[in-house]
Amino acid sequence: MELKKNPKVEILMATYNGENYIEEQIESLFNQTYTNWNLLIRDDGSKDRTIEIVKKLEKQYPSKIKLLRDNKGGLRAKDNFLELLRNSKENYIMFCDQDDIWLPNKIELTLNKMLEIEDGPTLIHTDLKVVDKNLNIIANSFWKFQNLNPNRKTYNYLIVQNNITGCTMMLNRKLVNLSKGDFPNGTMHDWIISIIASISGKIAYVSEQTVLYRQHPFNQIGATKISISYIKLKIKNLKEDSIRQISQVKDIIDSLENIEVKNRDEIEEFITIKTKNIWLQKKWIFRKKFLKNGILKKIIHWIYF
Repeated sequence: MELKKNPKVEILMATYNGENYIEEQIESLFNQTYTNWNLLIRDDGSKDRTIEIVKKLEKQYPSKIKLLRDNKGGLRAKDNFLELLRNSKENYIMFCDQDDIWLPNKIELTLNKMLEIEDGPTLIHTDLKVVDKNLNIIANSFWKFQNLNPNRKTYNYLIVQNNITGCTMMLNRKLVNLSKGDFPNGTMHDWIISIIASISGKIAYVSEQTVLYRQHPFNQIGATKISISYIKLKIKNLKEDSIRQISQVKDIIDSLENIEVKNRDEIEEFITIKTKNIWLQKKWIFRKKFLKNGILKKIIHWIYF
């Protein structure tokens, strides 16, 4: 697949104690069919050999790899990625986890879709293959494994259930410029950016799996198979989670105060939903479709939100 343009793609990798897998991941970047990329890495205070490995590769490939050096210390995963985003310079940005493997056509497929549909702030994402620590396949489709529907890409769906995985994202510069703020604790960068894209721009996807999404005991975030115990835990925490979620959405909307936001009035009504009578809450949520994917998840969310 030949691209009409050849723009530089900037890959952002947040690292922390990644010595076991990081070299294999970076090797998969060098195996990409699209080669006009550079890699910006920020480490979050690793206690293992991660920094040593990164500095060795930076020295070996100075035109491709750069380590971001600052005095900000450990920021944790979300703010590590957002700090990288604030220091990015190119028009097209991708996030990269330290422990996955990118399949060879990942950049090419994603960039081609971006250049095809880009219009204002734009986000492209893809499916993934779920693998174990030795890269044995657990599930050929992360979307099917988690019962996610990538066509549910409007803000009302994404606010209650993010279906966009950070390590598959590509953002254009207009979306990056909206996504560099100080956002609330307890949220991940991919959910924040997905919501911003849904209310101020455009989201599209590539249905192919482009990442081997490695599951191991030290994942910051991973793929969780739905089970009875998982559902019970979610039900137990849903009330508290919904209050925190509303607060987080308010912070995101407030950060876009001077930006044109689609359906701002409806989102602000969602932010005040807990002030309504309980039955008016449920009626409004159902009517406006602030509901998760899948019948069981929908029912649980509607009852316990």
